[in-house]
Amino acid sequence: MTTISFGHTPPSQQMKMKLSVAVLAGAGILSSASVWAQNAQAVAEAQATSAPVSVVVTGVRRAAQSAQTIKRNSDEVIDSIVAEEAGKFPDKNVAEILGRVTGVQIRRSGGEAADVIIRGLPGLTTLLNGREVYTSTNRNLHLADIPTTMLQRVDVYKTQGAEMVEGGTAGVIDVRTARPFDFKGFSASLSGRGERRDKADTTDPQVSGMISNRWKNDLGEFGALFGVSYQKGHYFDEVTWNSPPDNTVTNNTSKPNAAVTGPVDLGHSSNYGMRERYSANWAFQFKPARNVELLAEGWSTRIDHDRENQFFLGNLGWGPTTQYTLFPGTNQVDTVTSSGSPLALSSNQTPRDDSETHQAAIGAKWTVTPDLRVSTEFVRTTARWKQDMPIMEMLAHPTTIVGQTYVNGGARFDYPGYNMLDPNNYTLHNLIDNWQASGGQSKDWRADATYNNGEESFFREFSAGVRIAKRSARYQHESLNFLPAVPGLPAVSSLPGLTCPSQRFSNDYGMNQWLTICGNYQHANIDAMRKLYGRDGRTAPDPYSLYTNNEDTSALYGKTRFGFNAGPVPVEGTVGVRVVKTKLDVNGFSNVDNQPVAVNKKSSDTDVLPNLTLKANLTDTLIGRVNAGKTIQRPAFGDFNPGISLGATPDGLGIYGGNGGNPDLKPVTGKNADVALEWYFAPTGSLTATVFKHKFENYIIRSLAMETFDGKQYRMDRPRNVNEGQLEGVEIGYRQFYDFLPGWLGGFGLEANYTYMKGHFLDDGKEAPFQGMSKNAFNVVGLYERGPWSARLAYNYRSRFVDTFNYRAIAAPIGPIDLIVDPIETVDASLSYKFNEHMGITLDVENLTDRTYNDYHGIASNPRDVRRYDRVIGLTLRWKL
Repeated sequence: MTTISFGHTPPSQQMKMKLSVAVLAGAGILSSASVWAQNAQAVAEAQATSAPVSVVVTGVRRAAQSAQTIKRNSDEVIDSIVAEEAGKFPDKNVAEILGRVTGVQIRRSGGEAADVIIRGLPGLTTLLNGREVYTSTNRNLHLADIPTTMLQRVDVYKTQGAEMVEGGTAGVIDVRTARPFDFKGFSASLSGRGERRDKADTTDPQVSGMISNRWKNDLGEFGALFGVSYQKGHYFDEVTWNSPPDNTVTNNTSKPNAAVTGPVDLGHSSNYGMRERYSANWAFQFKPARNVELLAEGWSTRIDHDRENQFFLGNLGWGPTTQYTLFPGTNQVDTVTSSGSPLALSSNQTPRDDSETHQAAIGAKWTVTPDLRVSTEFVRTTARWKQDMPIMEMLAHPTTIVGQTYVNGGARFDYPGYNMLDPNNYTLHNLIDNWQASGGQSKDWRADATYNNGEESFFREFSAGVRIAKRSARYQHESLNFLPAVPGLPAVSSLPGLTCPSQRFSNDYGMNQWLTICGNYQHANIDAMRKLYGRDGRTAPDPYSLYTNNEDTSALYGKTRFGFNAGPVPVEGTVGVRVVKTKLDVNGFSNVDNQPVAVNKKSSDTDVLPNLTLKANLTDTLIGRVNAGKTIQRPAFGDFNPGISLGATPDGLGIYGGNGGNPDLKPVTGKNADVALEWYFAPTGSLTATVFKHKFENYIIRSLAMETFDGKQYRMDRPRNVNEGQLEGVEIGYRQFYDFLPGWLGGFGLEANYTYMKGHFLDDGKEAPFQGMSKNAFNVVGLYERGPWSARLAYNYRSRFVDTFNYRAIAAPIGPIDLIVDPIETVDASLSYKFNEHMGITLDVENLTDRTYNDYHGIASNPRDVRRYDRVIGLTLRWKL
């Protein structure tokens, strides 16, 4: 609970300042040094008035008020989510709560939110307490790895100040964890959660706890905080799919017709997994004097992720016996029946991932004089990831397949009279022996200084700083992973424990279960299986996959805060510039005459990144903003790799797959402008609108193109720069609690936001859409809080978007086509009750409406996937002291 006190008749400007300082300090946006730097005279005068009146703000309202105050007082365009109380958020991890933020879009798969994009673009930077943080060799952190129980708030920056770590043409996500000086004294919390998933048919535990204390003695003031979290979760994503349309499928049938298009294969995919996530954070603060603060803090996470992609490919057996029908009025295949020996492949892909990230920092802040503040910190981050992924395959031998290409948005197929759960109906096929490993580490140091020149001056504040960072990244994967079936392999039924039934589909896609080679069997018996295929042990790394990159950056910034009156309108702003020099040392191998040849490429770039903000206080409640700046986004480390990786088996069309890097990639540069109007009509009431435009140079895309190696055609996936691109749009946000309504109706509130975007990049002079960008997206969240009860009903919508541009590089006359995802709608809900000030309970439901994910090849009647995910019911018990 936060109590904000002010006198009966202070001037309105002083009241707003006192309220803002209190709320920001409670939300952790201001350090103690920042609070001291506020207009002390105005605050003192407000406190000096007669008998104070107390306004008590708690729970959901407190979180909304804090987030609104952060947005209002920031120089940048920002949206924040603040904890209702210590570690209490409406979602389990950072990625999931970001789906409610204006302009942020997510996709959920594998049991949780995964991809996060800002304003339709993936180029974002993740910070932890203002520091760069990442997963393995990635440029940013997998945000689902941070449980919300450790958080104080999350800030989403749409624009960037000169003092911020460079990177992120789309934006910056700064995750803030709690510190001991955030609390008045001793504080502790404990949370236990049970989570039920319907399709996985599992119930899993989640536990977290935090303890914090601050105290004083003759040496000064101390604070210590420790937090831990454990999450376990099973999941099951069921998928049915069509291969891309092909105009040669009827060539060998009794009714050949080059105008007819249809899939070569239909299939299912049962993605079943279990994830365990261990996280911990700690922080120590020490004030030996009022104007000096020392800090040490850290965060660690470990993820063990075991999953099975139980994949089934049903070739439609196009040939002389095939009978097919078309959708009326089209040349698209509707139904197919084939006899003979149609290929039926069961393949169980069984990755087991092990990932760790650790970050530790030490720092100090010193208020040298009332007007001069300096700070410094040193940060070390380490991350590693490894994966073992054997894939074992079996062939079934049915004589007939019956398929439909479009039923309720997807494929349906079956094998009449054939038992797909009988091991005697299968034979062993290929073994693909995959493994990969990556890691990285970094050290960075920064120092900052800020001088307060006085609020009566035009230039009110000057700040400057320096940051030096060194980062390394490494990666490798197996060589010669493909082991074809050899004569003399044992019968499937002769190996005890070899096979398991696949996960049963909850919807009718025809054949809803088949046999797979058990994931546990594959990992427990991998050496024995290798020997069956003529190999002894795991192979050495593929030299073409190996890279070790080193990146050194040196940055210097200067910034000033200014203010003036434009007639009756107070205007304040900032202008700054960040100059960053990047030295890159890329090491890998290229293929020269089928021999690995070491490649070393060094480069050095200097970027100048200016930033300007203007904020006009048009009235006591109405603010206008103009922000402009330049940003950069460095390519992923793996994208620089000069080596290539070539697949060993062709697809149904006889085309092999492959991928490679591009050591000549340039960083993306963005020139961004935002204009905003914000109306704050109540402590928890606002209506805001922002118009934005981004222009890009050297935008990076991954694209497919046909290349030839050793006389074989490969569909190669490589990154490359395109000349330019642009994105523009508008964001609208609304928040209000209806306290003016009588009685229990005063507990209702509403949060709603809408984002409209349009954009493209130029590829060979042609406009192409940004992958993953929905033109329209909105959230509507109904809230209720009264007495011990609180509730939330959240609806999220994003319109259709391009998943993959020029999908699979399909040639004319079918291609090029884009893989397009249908609109996605998600509904979540929660209900909480507080037994007392120390204990509460929450019931929540994710995926309330059992959403369906659909994507298609160019047009909806050429579907690729239909995906369905778990509905999750969680029950959480919280205790705090």
